Amino acid sequence: MREFTPPQFLASTFEISSLVHRYATKALQPTLRGCQQPANHMSTRPTKRLRIATEGGANHDFVLLPDDDYSDIFSRDATLRPHRTTGVDLFHINRLVVRSDKAWAETSWAPPDDESYALDPDGAWYDEILTQEVLTESITPTQPPKKEKKKKSQVSRRPHVIWKKIHRSTYLDEILRISGRADFQGSPACPDCLTRKNPSPGVPEYRCNECFLPDLTCKACCVKRHRTNPLHRIQQWSGTHFTPVSLQSLGLTIQLHHASMRCENPSPCHSSMLILHTNGVHKVSINYCNCSRAIPQHIQLLRRRFYPASQRIVKTCATFELLDLLHKFSLTTKASIYDFYRGLEKLTDSTGLQTPKSRYRSLSRMNLQWRHLKLLKWGGRAHDPAGVDATQPGQLAVRCPSCPYPDINLPDGWENADPGVRFLYMLFVCMDANFRLKNQLVSSYSQDPGLGIGWAYMVPREPYEQFIKTRTNDQDISTCVGFQALAQANTRFSQGLRTTGVGGVFCGRSEMVLPLGLGNLQKGERYANMDYVFISAIHTYMLLLILISYDVACQWFKNLFSRLEDAWPPEPQLPSVARLIPAIPKLHEPMHNTANHQVFSLNYIPGVGLSDLECPERVWSAHNALGNSTKTQGPGSRHDVLDDHFGFWNWQKFVGMGRTLLRKYRAAVAARNIQNEGHRGLTTSLGEDLVQAWEDMCVAWEQDTFPKQKKNPYNTEGSAITEAQAKKELATDEEKRLSDGGAVLHSTSAPAFVSLGLEIEETQRRLRRLAQNISTQATARKEGGLTEQRNQLTARIRAWEQLLPIYLPGLLQYQMDRRAAGEEDAIPEHAEDHPVWLPSQLPCDNRQRICVKDLPGIEEKLRTAQCYDALRNLRHILKIKTRLIKFKNKNVRGQRDGTRSRAVIDRVHEKARVAVEKYRAARAAKLNLTGPGEWEKELRVLYDADVRGYQDPNQLQKSQGRQGTLEDAQVEDDVVMQAPSNPGQTDDFTLLVEERARRDGTGETRRTLSWIWITGQVTDDPNNANDDILRAEWAKSRARAARAREEVLLLREEMRRTLVFLAWKSDWWMKQAARRAVDGALAEALDAYCHSQSALYSALAVRFRELWQNPLNDIDAPLDTNAANAHAIPLIPSSKAKRTTNGVAEGGQNEEDNEDFDELENSEEEGSDDDEGSEGDSSDDDGDEGNGDSTSR
Repeated sequence: MREFTPPQFLASTFEISSLVHRYATKALQPTLRGCQQPANHMSTRPTKRLRIATEGGANHDFVLLPDDDYSDIFSRDATLRPHRTTGVDLFHINRLVVRSDKAWAETSWAPPDDESYALDPDGAWYDEILTQEVLTESITPTQPPKKEKKKKSQVSRRPHVIWKKIHRSTYLDEILRISGRADFQGSPACPDCLTRKNPSPGVPEYRCNECFLPDLTCKACCVKRHRTNPLHRIQQWSGTHFTPVSLQSLGLTIQLHHASMRCENPSPCHSSMLILHTNGVHKVSINYCNCSRAIPQHIQLLRRRFYPASQRIVKTCATFELLDLLHKFSLTTKASIYDFYRGLEKLTDSTGLQTPKSRYRSLSRMNLQWRHLKLLKWGGRAHDPAGVDATQPGQLAVRCPSCPYPDINLPDGWENADPGVRFLYMLFVCMDANFRLKNQLVSSYSQDPGLGIGWAYMVPREPYEQFIKTRTNDQDISTCVGFQALAQANTRFSQGLRTTGVGGVFCGRSEMVLPLGLGNLQKGERYANMDYVFISAIHTYMLLLILISYDVACQWFKNLFSRLEDAWPPEPQLPSVARLIPAIPKLHEPMHNTANHQVFSLNYIPGVGLSDLECPERVWSAHNALGNSTKTQGPGSRHDVLDDHFGFWNWQKFVGMGRTLLRKYRAAVAARNIQNEGHRGLTTSLGEDLVQAWEDMCVAWEQDTFPKQKKNPYNTEGSAITEAQAKKELATDEEKRLSDGGAVLHSTSAPAFVSLGLEIEETQRRLRRLAQNISTQATARKEGGLTEQRNQLTARIRAWEQLLPIYLPGLLQYQMDRRAAGEEDAIPEHAEDHPVWLPSQLPCDNRQRICVKDLPGIEEKLRTAQCYDALRNLRHILKIKTRLIKFKNKNVRGQRDGTRSRAVIDRVHEKARVAVEKYRAARAAKLNLTGPGEWEKELRVLYDADVRGYQDPNQLQKSQGRQGTLEDAQVEDDVVMQAPSNPGQTDDFTLLVEERARRDGTGETRRTLSWIWITGQVTDDPNNANDDILRAEWAKSRARAARAREEVLLLREEMRRTLVFLAWKSDWWMKQAARRAVDGALAEALDAYCHSQSALYSALAVRFRELWQNPLNDIDAPLDTNAANAHAIPLIPSSKAKRTTNGVAEGGQNEEDNEDFDELENSEEEGSDDDEGSEGDSSDDDGDEGNGDSTSR
């Protein structure tokens, strides 16, 4: 493609002549030369106050310029050179002197790094939490204390109340005052006539609603005033009120093609000429030029910024301002043109008495052409001497600047990189389908062929449809999981539809749509459609590694290459050098079968960083509303509209790349440091030989090709039944029952009904803990998050309760009997308190009467599996706790060695509480169902004292002093806390750190192993060589640390590639200026547009580099508690307080999951009387940066 010619400024590996070589301002010179600033300054802004930590915290040294890379030292000179045309001094980076044999792996520019960022500076937090008992609530804050805000005035706190009491009547009077002549009711004569000293001044009875000064003039002066503003709305004073009149009725005629507004031979326009403007629909009189200078009439209109709806006899025009407003309105709101036109009609006449003839169809036609012309303009097609028709497929698409492009933003020799860093040059691709963007059988391609199908994001139609016709008999069968993508691939409802949706391919890192990455789906999400769209999107990327994420990748990827060899068309073709790596997005992966699915998990694939690759869902969510207007459009128009909207999406992502990568980099550095410290502590506590064996196992599994045959280090083996296995067995039993002639009560089977009830119980427990952790001073955002989750749970409960009459037919009578006996339960206030009517909640003597047959047995089997699952998770967590304590007591000395991540310990404790609560609830339900029995010997009552590691002693016994030897206060301070003889089972069991002075029964000879370690046949190997749980946890910890390190490297490389791409694009635009040989005003316009676009990309490069210069220094915005694996280290210490979560119950997440890194929350600013937002609200729109308006292209 023409855009991707090798740039001349990338002459060698690290020779980037200038990343920001055009139009850089002198304002950056002090920053780029390196401001010498005290270490306690957290920002380079001169007016920012000093931040001095007085109580410890996550301080880090101030980093000056990012001149020092990881391991290489570069010599560079920062010089200023004048621009050849403007004379402005520009920043220039001279050629880098490479001093390393692995220079290709390093970057020519990278943001600074800090290995202590977000870590505990002195180990105090870690020491305090590590010595806590597992069930002790964390008392270390997760966020810095809120700054004491200035008390807001009553106007700021209650603006509507003050306005209603004081200003409402005044505002109403002033609005009504405009209905009269206001300040000009006493004017005896026309002020314009008096100014010109007209001996016969006219009567002032006309005023303009658009002009700034609403004075009254006579008819002639009003027309003269509006010769250059012919679309203003005029009113005439009738003596009692104002009535609307048009400038046409007053005699105004617009003359085209003459600046003097006079022509020797004017030609009038059509009598029904209407012009659509932002303030309504106007009937105007226009004279065309018909003298010797005449040009075509539609060209005359265009040169006065009137867009004609036709070219021969023009009856309708729209102003450029209206078309631009409509364009932005539809792009941002996804509303239809019909709604917009209805608004124009209401602006013209809201009563319907004088509504002009509808020009809706004409406006639709003009809008579609306007969209298309904008794409051509932004794509530089007006500068090509070959013309618009020479546009290549995908050439009008906005490309991701951070993606790797050989010969554009990749260094020379990238293909020879060491295997350990090749992932830096890997393309991340996501694929998914959307069934909201359907299209009805309206019009046809012969009537509506489209203006540029295949020039941006939609694949070329004819070759695509020809290929699909050859694959009509393909069957896509899933053996993994019943996703709708496969279950409805050939049965998706398609009656009356031309297309049932679209399939898309996206950049997994920036969430931008790839060129030629969208294709229509004729009947569901079939392999044939997705194969073609996938190959079409990546066929121009000549890279060695391509990661493809698809929610059914485990099935789709199996026979991909065989399908590509079976009658595949000559174009497009899979890049011959590319190695494809399949993956499943993080949200979808847990829904698949777990057997050996780690090969598709983004948690364990090397080189993927912290990518979740769920970007298709985000793209679709922003465009689902578009389906309301595109489903009734013609096929060609729909293609053009989709290209335009996805181009706008890409442009917003493009200009927001600076802040997006900045946020991700901050979170990634914190996550890397946290994960590295946690994994280092776990690894050091194990034997070297054992660690090496596990390391070799992990490396062998990672290097094994697909499908992997090596032993999976992440799998654990156990003999106890799991909850998933129990559900599978119940489903098999249900299938057998139905095959034997059993009755079908409902499409939701009895096992599924009970499983849904258990899931609701799990959600209720999670919400109860979340509500408990949210403090009374919680922000509106946190409370809103909890309320939203409660509403979702309420909807689930209501849907589930619709099945109660089927599976618990006697429940209604049972509830009525309870009400009659006065035992009616109180109405729950929140969803988490709502009763879940399962057999275990019913009395034993009434259970058989209320429930259908076998329902209690189904729940009993699932409850048993829940108990074993909870114990398995609890043991898994306690082993990590034991290892961390052992390492701390044995090895940690000094301040630096104590900087362990508090997030690791907090997550251990939180997940242990969740497992304990789940076990206790499941066991209590099982006891109600089956009663006492032999099973209680294995599934015992879980007391707080039982929750301890396999190397931990029993809880300390209280040592009673001799009576009379200690005062009461001394006894309270000296004795050690003791578990009662009948230990309780508290939800938040609190056990403070003991003063280990007097103890009883804590020696090695009296140590006993908690029963949880001898239930379910858990291996107890002192050498841990056969400990599957510990090995799997170590492997997952290793994977988490590796992914976090990779994320930092990927972001550094993406920042570098973005700057180089912007510099290349800036040069590309400058090269377009002289390509087309034209004369006069058009040549000047083409050159001016090239310079403006070049300046835009250079300005973006300057802005991005300014943002990335010192990304870790601004600590005003604390890390989101969801950002660094759910528990970020607070950057500013505070007094001990109960931990709160940011709207998410941490214990409900999987241990191996690397949580997505959300946006950093902006710090709350001090309130003022002019505050428009509520306290605690913060926003950070990616599109606010770098002239986010798409017209700036």
